[in-house]
Amino acid sequence: SQHDADPETIVLSRETIEIAFLTVIQFLTPQQRAALILCDVLGWSAKEAAGLLDVSTAAVNSALQRARVTLQRRLPSRRPEWPPGEDPSVAERELLKKIVDASEKADLEAFTSIIRDDAIFRMPPQPDIVVGRDAMLKLWVDAGFGSERFGRLRCVLTRANLQPAVANYVLRPGDAAWRALALDVLRIEEGIITEIVTFAGTVFPRFGLPLTIDEQVGTP
Repeated sequence: SQHDADPETIVLSRETIEIAFLTVIQFLTPQQRAALILCDVLGWSAKEAAGLLDVSTAAVNSALQRARVTLQRRLPSRRPEWPPGEDPSVAERELLKKIVDASEKADLEAFTSIIRDDAIFRMPPQPDIVVGRDAMLKLWVDAGFGSERFGRLRCVLTRANLQPAVANYVLRPGDAAWRALALDVLRIEEGIITEIVTFAGTVFPRFGLPLTIDEQVGTP
């Protein structure tokens, strides 16, 4: 029955729920998050949710209202789109090729033309949000991106929650295989990247991607 289903499974199986939603709900309190998932995602009544959470129906309604306000304030107001006259499929492929090339060549300068200057970077489940392309690039540099000790990247294009995504594999010095590093889910507005949500490489199997690739097979 609906009430016997695993909430996490249901949330992840609904394609209409975007990565942005899964990121924003981390800003909610545990009670607000529970009320939102039970009532707005799973379709429970406030009374049913109250019984499960062992709180009053009024408390559930209050938590749900606050959760909705937070989502309205933090979720992107614009959907991915392209400038008039451009073929979205062709333009998206060209943009993705640029980000793959920039990543595999560790070309930080190349990112300036494909990421908007006020772009947002998130790394769930960490609550921190990095705002601004320059701050984003600094974070990557501080993490060692582009240095010999960091290694080289190989990128595989995929999609996550109806958005384009890049699966990054890293070949560290001395390693014999490329290892799953991170999945970058991209939000595109007017032909430029406005948000990158990065998930740990452990999610790769969910997208049919291996956790490691042989060095010879994976050599760019």
